[in-house]
Amino acid sequence: MGKLKVLIVDDEYLIRSLLRMRMNWEEQGLIIIGEASNAQEALDMVDKQRPDIIFTDIYMPYINGIEFSSRVLKKYPDIKIVVVTGHDEFEYAHQSIKIGISDFILKPIRASDLLHVTEKLKRIINEERRRDLELEKLKQELEQNFPYLREKFLYQWLKGTLSIEEIHEKAEFFRFPMFNCRAAYQLAIIEISTSQEKQTEEQLILLGMECKKRIEAFFSRDSEVIILSETEGRIVIISFSGDGRIVDDCESLKLILIDSLPCFVNIGIGRKRGNIEEVHLSYQEANRALHYKIFAGHNQVVCFKDIMEGREDHYRSKPEVLQELHFYISVGSTERAAQMLTQIFDASFSSAGQFRTAAMDVITECQRAAMERGIEDEHTLNTETLVSILTADNLPELKRILESYVLTISNIINMKNQVKAGNLISQVKAYLENHMRDPNVGLASTAAVFFISPGHLGRLMKKETGQTFVEYLTDIRMKRAEHLLKTTDLKGYEIGERVGIIDPHYFSVLFKKTMGRSMNEYRIGK
Repeated sequence: MGKLKVLIVDDEYLIRSLLRMRMNWEEQGLIIIGEASNAQEALDMVDKQRPDIIFTDIYMPYINGIEFSSRVLKKYPDIKIVVVTGHDEFEYAHQSIKIGISDFILKPIRASDLLHVTEKLKRIINEERRRDLELEKLKQELEQNFPYLREKFLYQWLKGTLSIEEIHEKAEFFRFPMFNCRAAYQLAIIEISTSQEKQTEEQLILLGMECKKRIEAFFSRDSEVIILSETEGRIVIISFSGDGRIVDDCESLKLILIDSLPCFVNIGIGRKRGNIEEVHLSYQEANRALHYKIFAGHNQVVCFKDIMEGREDHYRSKPEVLQELHFYISVGSTERAAQMLTQIFDASFSSAGQFRTAAMDVITECQRAAMERGIEDEHTLNTETLVSILTADNLPELKRILESYVLTISNIINMKNQVKAGNLISQVKAYLENHMRDPNVGLASTAAVFFISPGHLGRLMKKETGQTFVEYLTDIRMKRAEHLLKTTDLKGYEIGERVGIIDPHYFSVLFKKTMGRSMNEYRIGK
């Protein structure tokens, strides 16, 4: 930091000389840039030289020191002014503190007083300049980060975390004049993904940058649109016109992007909002509309209004009916599932959009049932079928395709249920083979082992083996008894114990009834 500039103003040459000679100014980091004998001359020098410190007398011709100081400080408030005054003038000079005088020095002027004042003013000036420098650096950082902070404000606005006062205050700071206009607001979210199977991270980033560049070019002449980048290939379009043009613009933009770049483009559009504090609702709706790409496929523009208007005005989900549909699909009952589907669509649909809303409910239940049964997506989520359901405009054809889809899912689950039932019975058979010696083994105890109800196990056994549980258990016990008769010399009651029947008489009767011969006859004839 260079030497501070000093201007001396006094109509007496002697006083000016005395001030100049009382100390070595340059050693103190100060330099006297001039002297003036009156206030008018001093004002001209201030404009030209911009001193840091001014020493001035009070009594001068035409313009006194107080008036001179007032004029200087009004124009240059950072200049430090020291009033040189006598004891008889001190009270008068002290009043000048109101106008911003920095200090006073009494006549006769002593070197120690002069040194004290200049040291104090140097500290003040240097501290102010340091603060000004820091402030300037902060301003530069703010300017550099301005685009980021601007986007951060938009994110906060879209998330609904700001009050109406904060929105207007920040909009003015970040230079968004359209926020203060009465307008209808509408949000669109564009999601970009690659249409190529393999792409490096760099290629994906470049694809996103190129898409944004073309989107910005598309809206370059529209002052009522703000474009905001999100993560993961998403770009937000904020329209302040509310004239509905954003829907047509998004359709056109989609075609431009997919025709010129290797990408898929999905766009969700929220409903119009008339209040600036409700825009976050349009943002949420655009997100929800975008989620329907899983049903509609790639390269679709989905308006939340189209999805919800049918639901609100005509079709309404019936959770209890959908729950029944889900149950019949889950158990593989194709006939009952078809009946529930008829019940769901026993309504008046005035547009394909309303039907698609109902279809989405049905598809959701199908997918949920398939996921619960651990069926892989490729077996149930046929993209071509789903797209035909959600894009066709012929209601009878739509219903036919949907019925076929529901029956397909139900049949797949039914087949898997049958396989699972077969596996379960195989496990039950192995369990009985290993535990038939236990006299307490029965339908209830075995069902408890496999965490199913006795009635369900009994039905599965009959279906898979053609025998009741008791018949099957008796059959394997008698076959084991027959084997023991052939290969051992065990007595009848011992064999009975080995197969879980501890009553010798009952075992003997049961053996003869099952095998057609008594144990003695069997051994004699073996």
